[in-house]
Amino acid sequence: MILLEDIHKSFEEKEVLKGISTIFETGKTNLIIGQSGSGKTVLLKCVVGLLKPDSGDIVYDNRRLAEMEIKERTYLRSELGMLFQGSALFDSMSIQDNVLFPLRLFSELNDSDKAKRAKYCLDRVGLNDSYSLFPAEISGGMQKRAAIARAIALNPKYLFCDEPNSGLDPLTSIKIDELIMDITQEYKMTTVINTHDMNSVVTMGENIIFIYQGSKEWEGNKDDLFHSKNAKLNEFVFASKFFQKIIKA
Repeated sequence: MILLEDIHKSFEEKEVLKGISTIFETGKTNLIIGQSGSGKTVLLKCVVGLLKPDSGDIVYDNRRLAEMEIKERTYLRSELGMLFQGSALFDSMSIQDNVLFPLRLFSELNDSDKAKRAKYCLDRVGLNDSYSLFPAEISGGMQKRAAIARAIALNPKYLFCDEPNSGLDPLTSIKIDELIMDITQEYKMTTVINTHDMNSVVTMGENIIFIYQGSKEWEGNKDDLFHSKNAKLNEFVFASKFFQKIIKA
């Protein structure tokens, strides 16, 4: 579980986050949605420690991020899995070496067990025939799968995904969503996803927060979306191409 307590963040005179509080639950897919510029990416960066909030605190299972010493923060990083928007694979490394990278940095396993772990993670995401290939030799969807394999290599407690379906076709996006949901339940992780893909929202939105101009405007789950009386949320949700297709149908 990750608890956010009254998070504020400004850049010069612009207040980007205006007192956001919420709970990201363990074993669930927790989604952050909102328009471009709403503050959702800044919020995600604060949660993972890439940005420091001006005030408020972030609590990882009773451990306060603001009170952590360097050694504690280093240990916390080993518990975090990150899936970046552009996959962020190393072009000069094979797919297997990409997955081995965090294991070589943080794991105390011997080399043989590290290799076994990397292959297990690649097999888990359906890339058992791609160990020796390089990122440029596989599709965008396969790159996302490889990035997920790398993200779970250290068996993380927390998984963060920034626009995991960016640049993917609808069918591949669905498969990535299903994979993230399956892995979340399998590993009992606290998964936090920053997305604007409404298909993902209605598919795996077990816990959703809607950010509007830096404030938490609404919170609920995918079923609550269809019954919300929040005008700002409805304007955002039903303006999407996904819901326009449903309405026309």
